[in-house]
Amino acid sequence: MDYSDSIDLIERLASLDDSMESIFWDSDTKKGTLYGTNQEGEKILDFRTPITFPTLPKREDEEKSLCLSNYSDKITFLPKPYLLILIQAGYASLGYFEEGELVYHKAITAYMVRKKQGKSQIKHLNSKGKSRLGSRIRLQNTIHFFEQINLKLKEWHKQSNIFDKIERIGWSGSTDLWHLFYTSKEEAPFQKDDARLRKIPVTVHSPNFEELQRINTYINQGKLTTYKDDLPFLDNLGDVIEW
Repeated sequence: MDYSDSIDLIERLASLDDSMESIFWDSDTKKGTLYGTNQEGEKILDFRTPITFPTLPKREDEEKSLCLSNYSDKITFLPKPYLLILIQAGYASLGYFEEGELVYHKAITAYMVRKKQGKSQIKHLNSKGKSRLGSRIRLQNTIHFFEQINLKLKEWHKQSNIFDKIERIGWSGSTDLWHLFYTSKEEAPFQKDDARLRKIPVTVHSPNFEELQRINTYINQGKLTTYKDDLPFLDNLGDVIEW
């Protein structure tokens, strides 16, 4: 389901707040997923919103259901500015987008992997091999790799104040890699607990320009799963429903 169809769906669901439909809404804000149940507590539908949508509201303990009307009003016709950061050992692809269109892109590579074992130097920092020339080169490249990433992001901010604009930071990478991102000598331009961060919930292949484009398409799509056959408020949504 593309971005515009996702807006249509949220507007339809929000319109049920004032109707006779007895549907109760709850959410998982980290996963960006909305859950609908009936009075018996049976699932009616799940909807994973596009990552570029605003963060879903939380249902308070005293509330029976979320009110979607206010949330629907926050969604813009085109995505607000966002950033994608895809990192694997020795490969990174960065992209800054406005209204869904790529404004800045950078691919960064570094020799960080032992050719025979195929493991990054990160896994061997405490091994005997670190004194060898190849290991020292890989370690230095690893350090420089993350410095380059953070420098490039800061360069974009200097040019266009991107961190004052972006509403979402989509990221992909292992725990070890993100630890190095935040402990780089070149300080990261945002903190670990930044509310705009959202992990990309799909397998990311070797980061390059083509993969960045694929992931960009993915994060601007929603996924609707229904558990009941008779849901008239979904009429004419076409074949975007996953039964």
